[in-house]
Amino acid sequence: MTRESRASKGSLRPGRIAAAAAVFLGMAAAILVGGLPAISPTVEEGEQAGTGVASAPAPAPHFTPDRVEEVIEPVREQIDASAFAGAGVALGVGGREFMALGLGHIGWTRNAPPVDPDSTMYDLASLTKVLATASAVLLLVDEGRMKLDEPVSRYLPQFATGPKSEVTIRHILTHRSGLPAGTVLRGETRSERLDYAASLPIYPPAGAHEEYSDVGFILLWDAAERAAGEPLTAYLQRKLYRPLGMTATRFAPGLDCEPCAPTGRLRDQSLYRGRAFDPIAQQLDGISGNAGLFSSARDVGRFTAMVVNGGELDGVRIFSPEIAREFVAIQPSAGRFRIAWEEVCDRRSDDADQEDETGCRDPIVIGHTGWTGGSIRIDLDRGVWVVLLTNRTYEPRAPNRIQEVRRELFARAVKGAPMGRPLDDAGGDATAPEG
Repeated sequence: MTRESRASKGSLRPGRIAAAAAVFLGMAAAILVGGLPAISPTVEEGEQAGTGVASAPAPAPHFTPDRVEEVIEPVREQIDASAFAGAGVALGVGGREFMALGLGHIGWTRNAPPVDPDSTMYDLASLTKVLATASAVLLLVDEGRMKLDEPVSRYLPQFATGPKSEVTIRHILTHRSGLPAGTVLRGETRSERLDYAASLPIYPPAGAHEEYSDVGFILLWDAAERAAGEPLTAYLQRKLYRPLGMTATRFAPGLDCEPCAPTGRLRDQSLYRGRAFDPIAQQLDGISGNAGLFSSARDVGRFTAMVVNGGELDGVRIFSPEIAREFVAIQPSAGRFRIAWEEVCDRRSDDADQEDETGCRDPIVIGHTGWTGGSIRIDLDRGVWVVLLTNRTYEPRAPNRIQEVRRELFARAVKGAPMGRPLDDAGGDATAPEG
């Protein structure tokens, strides 16, 4: 079960965070969505329910009030410097500890709402690849409706001949398809633009080279939608977002979305919010495999906790244990990419300069970033994870150091955390399932 705290409705100062964190850490049972304590049968201290046998004591909380203060300091400093107006942060250890915080405001005006970790919706940009496209594919693999090593041509006929016939679902997920990084889509309709993307040539051959490709994930969304037999937005709501209680997660909420943090302004100076910032996603009406998803810090935190916890959270299983391990596993013949995730080299070692196509020598950290200012980082050895969401593209009043902030935030979060591999607890080994 998750120990979850709705720590703030807006800008938190040190005293308020300490108080909120103290409440969070002092709870004996988990807190469910809505902030109500979970009620479970009474168990005598030191005994397992129904056995009378002494159980191991619960591990001491990693995120103490003082530690939370220290961890979020780099984010607060950027807000105070006006690099971005506010941020949503979620911190956790596997599925055991969870805290979501709102810092600052969603905009610069006096009446701009404070960031609410539960309801403020940020444009996730490329985090969409992880929370939507890759997740949909893995859910379909779990159901037996897709296979990771089957050819993309099974779903997209434009891949049926020539070198493109060798491209597999796994190639796209690990950015080794040979498809270009980006493009300007041509055509009048969504269907025509997707057909244009599917007609693009690959170079070099599939599997020969690693290049981060938005085009690949645009086409992967189309392939998964055909496998699902329904709009992928509806499929994801039914299979992932609603079961996991991700109530503030959706595509294309629209310009009238008041909880949405703006990413810019329109020509008439009205706020640009609730629509994708990414230009390719804009060409696809905001529903695309590369970008376009909106979500809150709490929701992205729940997703991340579920992944680190072996595909399950609060008694709700999303991925089978095998698929949960595959989601974060080192991939065959891949470099720095796993399934959508990217390896982040351990900055405490000589791996620090190895973030290139060959990957890291000691790849214990994975993550992903979004252009608008979001990121997820996971320490696979410690189970510690961090989510940061910002709208840094919205009229920054000072240079932002988003890369440095991401690194420092994560380094502070994992400091002092004990070693342990929570995904290994899901059972079985970490080998990839047959594709």
